[in-house]
Amino acid sequence: MEWYCAVWNSDKVSNVMGAQFLYEQLCQGEDSLVGDIEIIEEFFEDLISKGEKLDINKGKGFIIIGCLLEDAEKIDNLIKGLAKQHGLSYYEPQNMTYIF
Repeated sequence: MEWYCAVWNSDKVSNVMGAQFLYEQLCQGEDSLVGDIEIIEEFFEDLISKGEKLDINKGKGFIIIGCLLEDAEKIDNLIKGLAKQHGLSYYEPQNMTYIF
């Protein structure tokens, strides 16, 4: 089983239902609600430098990250910290956790 979360740049989402909608849109390839900014690339570089085994889908203004369920707690804490450090929104759809 796998675990997923997403990090994005968007000023159009202010609650968990909006985050769920945006997450579903991003999973379907629709990225018009996110903005492509340099901090996404900086976040990505920091994430890769950690050397974790991740499944990463990077697009314009967002990154969807997956890992094995057994690694979820460690990866969740890592991603939340990096998102906060870079000023990005974080969404975890399994528990509908949204931090912006």
